[in-house]
Amino acid sequence: MKKYEYKFVKVQVEYGLKVKNGDAFEKCKQVITEEAEQGWQLKQVVVPFDEKTYKYEPSCYQIIFEREV
Repeated sequence: MKKYEYKFVKVQVEYGLKVKNGDAFEKCKQVITEEAEQGWQLKQVVVPFDEKTYKYEPSCYQIIFEREV
């Protein structure tokens, strides 16, 4: 039976006047590419909702990677 290990990387969404549309997506692409070079495979990207306000507004992306042990 194969065994796997998982890695979770949080990419924070930033807001403000200096932030351009698509900055968070570019950061996610950068993280995915860097982790793939180290042998990690993208498993899933999760956009959690705000548990305090119950709003479904992205404040971060949780990127989940997997690799065989």
